[in-house]
Amino acid sequence: MIQLVLVLWLMGSSLVQAAEPIKLSLTAGPIGAAWYSLGSGFVKVIQTYCPDMAITLESGAAVKNVRVIAQNPNVIGFTNLDLAYNAINGEAEFDKKLPLQALMAGHPSQVYIITTEDTGINKIEDLRGKSVSIGPPASGAETSARMVLNAHGITYNDIKPKRLSTQETCDSLRDKLIVAGFIFSGTPVPSLMELSVTHKIKIIPIKPEMVKKIQEQYPYVYKDIIPAGTYKGQSASIDTIDWDTYLMANSVLPIDVGYKIVKALLEHNQELVAAHPTGTFWTLGKTSQKMMIPRHPGAEKYLREQGKLN
Repeated sequence: MIQLVLVLWLMGSSLVQAAEPIKLSLTAGPIGAAWYSLGSGFVKVIQTYCPDMAITLESGAAVKNVRVIAQNPNVIGFTNLDLAYNAINGEAEFDKKLPLQALMAGHPSQVYIITTEDTGINKIEDLRGKSVSIGPPASGAETSARMVLNAHGITYNDIKPKRLSTQETCDSLRDKLIVAGFIFSGTPVPSLMELSVTHKIKIIPIKPEMVKKIQEQYPYVYKDIIPAGTYKGQSASIDTIDWDTYLMANSVLPIDVGYKIVKALLEHNQELVAAHPTGTFWTLGKTSQKMMIPRHPGAEKYLREQGKLN
């Protein structure tokens, strides 16, 4: 009898040990953008400190990400506050409410209008009639391009728009296929750093009066600067705008899975910083701030344990 019990116990133990890990994916940004580099750090931390999860990194874009997450409970990913709010409330480009909740809040993504010294482009108005990358479809870059161009009285009909990823934008500037491009990313942008090594890049500022005009329509937008010296040959800071990045989940993601993800990422922040400098923003303090959108209950559980939520 004792031998039978022992055999059954050993069989049960082997079944537990052989349990399949929870399969997840994290949808980030295009290759060459800050989101993708940062996402690699997120995935590494989750793989290391959540042994019951198997997670892969996927390239994505801001609008695309929220739609993918809403359709698949095993996907988490980055998007921006404005898109998350609109998706949850079924507003703007979303014709129905999507089942999304926030796991964490993090770094601001900045708007870049990039060109090179030899194009003759010195201000946003110079883009009229020119070939300009506006970012991939359903991306933060495309959203910011439309926002900034419209503030200057420019539509897509006034330029020759090219829907290119961050890496493709930098490659096309290098090959003189476009004269400028919009990038929406945390700073620094890896592919732009590479371009600045071989070419004299120029970042076009957004004038203060235009920032105010944009903020009147989009109150979540902040005035910001790209610090001098961020890129080779950049001797002065550049005025721009930004808004925050969020890590989102489907609302049916199990509470314990959301809890373990948030716990791992917040308690190993320095590993996120090692993946990309924007990792410094993904902290307990930032995530515990008041949000315009609902939190995932797994995130709430962790924040309550830390005394950050009532």
